[in-house]
Amino acid sequence: MQRVGYSTLTVSLPRDWVGDVKLKAGDIVSIKREDDGSLNLIPGTERKREEVKNVVVNADRCNSPNLLTRVITGNYILGHDTIQVLAKGELRKVHLEEIRATTKRVTGLSIVEQTLKQVTLQSFVDSTRFPIYGLMRRLHIIISSMLDASIKALLERRPDLAAEVTHMEEESDRIYWLIVRQLLLAIRDRNAGSKIGIESPLHILGNRVVAKTLEEMADSAESIAKVVLALKDRQILMATETILNDIAKFSAQVTKIFEHSFKALLTGDINLANEALEAVEAAENDEPRLTQTVLTYVKDVSVAVSLRIIVWNLGQITKYCRIIGEVTINRIMEKPSEICRYVPVQ
Repeated sequence: MQRVGYSTLTVSLPRDWVGDVKLKAGDIVSIKREDDGSLNLIPGTERKREEVKNVVVNADRCNSPNLLTRVITGNYILGHDTIQVLAKGELRKVHLEEIRATTKRVTGLSIVEQTLKQVTLQSFVDSTRFPIYGLMRRLHIIISSMLDASIKALLERRPDLAAEVTHMEEESDRIYWLIVRQLLLAIRDRNAGSKIGIESPLHILGNRVVAKTLEEMADSAESIAKVVLALKDRQILMATETILNDIAKFSAQVTKIFEHSFKALLTGDINLANEALEAVEAAENDEPRLTQTVLTYVKDVSVAVSLRIIVWNLGQITKYCRIIGEVTINRIMEKPSEICRYVPVQ
């Protein structure tokens, strides 16, 4: 570092880097201060999105069940806009079925070209149209509805409602994969990240954890619905009605915790986050007591086991709420506040 004039300090740019980005004397560069205090040197006036290469998938190597589905979904999440699936001979029927099923389950992915040996998929997702917290809010609403429908199906003996939860879970998966795609985009392109609501690179990891937590909640809600469907042919005695009402109350308690923890995340309300975490502690104490009640008073063993599974899944959702609450409080601590201020080291 060298001094120029009375107060200006300069540092030379590495020759190899200048050559790699093709800079020359007189070119414009931009300097951006990051949240960690570092300076980011960007050739030109703005950073262009990193080019994502098209990808070719060898279908002949995807012989395990659902492997091709997972490969296509993974490439979509990584941000590849064009995915070409090839085979040396004709594509097998099972591969075509997996390709079509995947396009139905993934937002914005369509078949644009198909021959006997290849299928080309194109993603038409406009990334800037999907703010990350808007997607999370949609996922929160779907999960709450899944939970409400599952418990209502249990109380009112309505398998049709429980069956509907499965379709809602498919929609939750679509949103989850889109969220992950958006987060990976924000890692590669900070300008795009800013457009979709990522204020700081530090938030990408926390949002990834929250997204996975929400996806697991949706799975738990679907598990409850599946148990309800399995119970539809079982006779639930009137003596069990009180226990069903207790389960419904526990579900309402869990739903409230979920609402508060998620609202705290979106608003940055540390008191609400703390209240949600305290409520999680209470729910974790209530779960084993409710489980014991189920196993003690429900005489039909298969019904008792089914109700136990429902209570367990509700308990899992509360544990996921704990994770959201912890991410929220950690995020709030990133900046000085009335609760926590920074002082210089003496």
